[in-house]
Amino acid sequence: MKRQAFIATSTEIRILLVMLAKLTRQEYQDHLDSCGVGLSTLHLGVLRLLKHHPYTIKELSKHMLVEPASLVPVVDELERQSYAQRTTDPNDRRRTPLVLTQQGDELLSNLPYMSATSAFLKTLRAMGDDKMFDLLVRLRELATGMSGDPERIVEISHTVHIQVSRKSLASAKKTKRQILN
Repeated sequence: MKRQAFIATSTEIRILLVMLAKLTRQEYQDHLDSCGVGLSTLHLGVLRLLKHHPYTIKELSKHMLVEPASLVPVVDELERQSYAQRTTDPNDRRRTPLVLTQQGDELLSNLPYMSATSAFLKTLRAMGDDKMFDLLVRLRELATGMSGDPERIVEISHTVHIQVSRKSLASAKKTKRQILN
């Protein structure tokens, strides 16, 4: 590809990625609002990370690519609502990792997935399995190249698949209990 075409293509990709990030974040925020959760997508991102591992605010900021100062009010709100709790590391009392509380875990477990009418899900479904998987592979490749942290990209994939599997299993058990009662 010639330099001018490369610059135009890479610029268009960057613009589309920014646009898609805003659209998907807003669509998910609308979903959270319709569920009456009263939290932002950033709050939910923190809770999802805490589901599998305690993190300090500094560690969360590194994982989420957000400034620590931006996370302080988010963490304060999660604590106020009893979804997360600051603890003390027994090996280093200066370190205060956050942990997910039982109430936070229940919130995540009971939060419904996006509606089937979601523009994001409808568009992915319309693309078909092959195109969707190809898109995922290319996005992982781009994220790995830009972050320089292939382990983080693998961890994200692993965590998402575990969370979806657990939620599906819990939902199936709940449905079975409802049928039996």
